[in-house]
Amino acid sequence: MTDIAIERVDSYDKEIIRKTLTRMFENTSFPDVREKKLLIKPNILSDAPKEKAITTNPVVVEALIEIAKERGASAILVGDSPGLQSPSFNARTSGIKDVIDRTGAKFEDFTKNNRTHTVYKKIKVPMAKAIDDVDIVISVAKFKTHQLMMQTGAVKNMFGLVPGLNKSPLHLKCPSIDEFARLIVSIFKESHTDYAIIDGIIGMEGAGPANGDPRKVGLLISSEDAFAVDYAEAVIMGYDKKDMPIFLEGEREGLTNPDEYRYPLLKAEELVLNNFKKIESKRKSLFSALILPFFSRHFAIKRAKRRSAPEFKDNCVKCCRCIEICPAKALVMGEKHPNINTNACIRCYCCHEMCPVDAIKVLQ
Repeated sequence: MTDIAIERVDSYDKEIIRKTLTRMFENTSFPDVREKKLLIKPNILSDAPKEKAITTNPVVVEALIEIAKERGASAILVGDSPGLQSPSFNARTSGIKDVIDRTGAKFEDFTKNNRTHTVYKKIKVPMAKAIDDVDIVISVAKFKTHQLMMQTGAVKNMFGLVPGLNKSPLHLKCPSIDEFARLIVSIFKESHTDYAIIDGIIGMEGAGPANGDPRKVGLLISSEDAFAVDYAEAVIMGYDKKDMPIFLEGEREGLTNPDEYRYPLLKAEELVLNNFKKIESKRKSLFSALILPFFSRHFAIKRAKRRSAPEFKDNCVKCCRCIEICPAKALVMGEKHPNINTNACIRCYCCHEMCPVDAIKVLQ
């Protein structure tokens, strides 16, 4: 059986979170960290203030570090790599770097000394060397929606092991939703994640993962099975299993089995949020999941283009982050905002994800 621990937490009070996490760990298969080297991987999509609910809250990270230290961990690394990582990135604005300094953990720069891993479709990608250097990996994700994958959780969180702009071309190589889900799962398998936590005390609904609205959810979720944690998150958001491409791929590969899920504390089905602003599924049928892998990349891109192209609004500040991240090179700066070549655009929505001022709209 796979235990999924869910507990109510109303605020980012560190002592309450520590006690809650300890109780959750006691009700799941939390790894023995004694004399072990750990990597804690929070979600730092961009180094944004914690109030925006874009990143894993630093208090959750701090509580986990303190518990691991008390249980005898020999070393604790904390790191992530945003899609557009500047040379000065250190997670200070999110508050996570202050936690690292205060607790004696070490900030791990994923852009340095990466190692090449072969993933889905024999694609070679650089990944943070830390996953090969530590004994235990813990994914500490954020409860958020996602424009392409509907939700982002503990499995997709490990996509951050691919440093910086190395992520962007992968959308071009795997343009369909189901192919991208297979890519994410293959990268996750390389991460050797041992345990997963989702910070859902304050989550994000609507146009996630960066431009949605913070919403008080009041929950922490954890399990040794990252797919199980994501399944519970999706149920609470109000999704059906058919709307969870990453989870479906994990189930297809035999990496998780929902028939074996058990809730020793709170049950996800009893915590479904009323009027939660979900992303509408962009998978119109099972065709792409079952047939698409046997067709050409050209056909996959053609299918992807049936999704709505992003639209740009006049509140654009011309930071050019969207232009820099676009894997298809479909954007050029115009008079008020970028102009988009919809024939080139592959509808990966990386531009929306990187926009700091919510100047990009994705139609449902």
